[in-house]
Amino acid sequence: MPGPLLEVRDLRVGFQTDHGLLTAVDDVDFTLEPGQTLGLVGESGCGKSVTALSLMRLLPQPAGHILGGEVRLEGRDLTKLPIEEMRQIRGNDIAMIFQEPMTALNPVHRVGRQIIEAIQLHEPMPPDKALRRAVELMEWVGIPAPEQRVNEYPHQLSGGMRQRVMIAIALSCHPKVLIADEPTTALDVTVQAQILDLIKRLQKETGMAVILITHDLGVVAETCDDVAVMYAGRITERGPVREIFTRPLHPYTQGLINCLPKLDHPPKTPLPVIPGMVPGLKDMPAGCRFASRCPNNHSADVLTTRQPWKDCGSGHGVEACACFATALATKPDPTHSS
Repeated sequence: MPGPLLEVRDLRVGFQTDHGLLTAVDDVDFTLEPGQTLGLVGESGCGKSVTALSLMRLLPQPAGHILGGEVRLEGRDLTKLPIEEMRQIRGNDIAMIFQEPMTALNPVHRVGRQIIEAIQLHEPMPPDKALRRAVELMEWVGIPAPEQRVNEYPHQLSGGMRQRVMIAIALSCHPKVLIADEPTTALDVTVQAQILDLIKRLQKETGMAVILITHDLGVVAETCDDVAVMYAGRITERGPVREIFTRPLHPYTQGLINCLPKLDHPPKTPLPVIPGMVPGLKDMPAGCRFASRCPNNHSADVLTTRQPWKDCGSGHGVEACACFATALATKPDPTHSS
């Protein structure tokens, strides 16, 4: 049997700071099959975007470093490739929709030129043919009047149109893996739905795999096959979407799901919140990083010793801290079904 399309093993990423080398991503593991959508969720600052940038080898330099682990795309370890070879893979085999299109797009170049540049970097072709291809891509992603829009600047487009341009650039060379870093941020609900439907449609047409980074658990339930929950640089729980939503085992996952508004609650009902703050990079505990915010009681070793990973079957796994037994004994809430 062939292996997974993308395999991330023990990925560790750090940044050189005034406080020394600090680890931002700590032993992250996941796999991605062709055509699969993996949701990567967690609070701001938990390491989602840093993980994505690490896969692309786009960490801020000179501060960012991949400290260890493997990122295997069809068996090739991207962390070991020379930068010139990585440039050929980036955008061609693995592409990324960046979080904020207004800052990701160059404001002084027309959007058509930016799409053409992405095409010609990997597939040399005459300028007139590249222009036609750019117009086709803009039409493909649902931009109206693409012959006109291709000559416009980013500031002349709406947020939804700019996001579509970013998708067109990312898909210009038909990548095998697409990383979508919060592709619906700052978009209204109607445009969000259009963007997500567009990604699903293009995924079905091309067979690419997708890593969807988002804060919106509703989007995850609607669009993803598997989900990985990150907290403070580590994956605390991972598994099929239905398993995670109907049987969340880690207290952090339970807290995230409990924060969702429910239709049967009376109006103005306050939403539950997870108390406390995510620890800073220089204050990370050696053991369970969620212990200081966890509602359950812990033994002293939970703060000092990293807890083992527990395979719960059906692809569902969790960082088995001391409160894991409590989570297993908790009766699933049927309202959490995806």
